[in-house]
Amino acid sequence: MADDFPRKKASTRIPLPQRRPSETRKLDRVGQSVFITIGYGADHLTPREIFYDAGYRSGSDMEALVSNLCIALSVMLQHEGVAAAALRKSMSQAFELRTGRVRPASIPGLLLDEISKPPEWAETLEQRIRDGAPQLDIFAEQPDGREDRS
Repeated sequence: MADDFPRKKASTRIPLPQRRPSETRKLDRVGQSVFITIGYGADHLTPREIFYDAGYRSGSDMEALVSNLCIALSVMLQHEGVAAAALRKSMSQAFELRTGRVRPASIPGLLLDEISKPPEWAETLEQRIRDGAPQLDIFAEQPDGREDRS
């Protein structure tokens, strides 16, 4: 009986390169600092994974929740047709009376808001591409100044 329903094929997972750039960021939400690391795809600009690093008490429900949210977001971002910016538009927002700014109303929204921002090296990378740097040489020197030793 279950086979009577048409099935939609799941989107294809985008394989990640063995070595890829990542960036650790500090987020502040309601007086709580949380650290996450964002991993980027082959183009060095598209977020493809997010990891919770630290911030909540070890073993707490919040630590487990944020860690699991990062895993779920990473799985989504590694599939064709799923972009952080598109997911971000679906999240609730809240208006802060004190600052007059709109901010994400939830932790998933905060995480998506953060991974929708370009990495710190985006401008440099885009300039090097405009200048005609060969694709493979763009990250011969790592964004933090270290040389790639792969």
